[in-house]
Parts: sequence; C-alpha cells; structure tokens
Amino acid sequence: MEKLEKFILSVKYLPTILYFGSIGLLIYNFEVEFLNDYTETLLYFIFCYLTYLGAKDYKKKKNHSL
Repeated sequence: MEKLEKFILSVKYLPTILYFGSIGLLIYNFEVEFLNDYTETLLYFIFCYLTYLGAKDYKKKKNHSL
C-alpha cells in the first residue's frame, strides 16, 4: 500500500481528481444507477482511502507546525 500511496501523492492533481471524481460518480449513480456493485464498491474504497490519506497528511503537517 505504501507504493500506491507514494504514486498517488507524487502526481500533482491525481488525488484531487480521484477524490472528487469518485464523489461525483457516486452522487450521479444515486440518480441514474448506471454502475454495477463492483464498480460502486471500488469507488467507495477510493473515496475512503483518499480521505484517510488526506487526514494522515493533515495530521503530519499539523504536528510539524507545533
């Protein structure tokens, strides 16, 4: 998982695109329901994982400033 984390964070706009893209697709899916269960589960995983990475980065930056 560490290699995946380093790859995601190394590309400048990739975390933002993945985060808001997954939210947008999930919200759109509530109205139209075009995603199957596997794709929807993957999008939930991406959303939760990027939320975790953001919280981890925020905590790291907060501890450095103290």
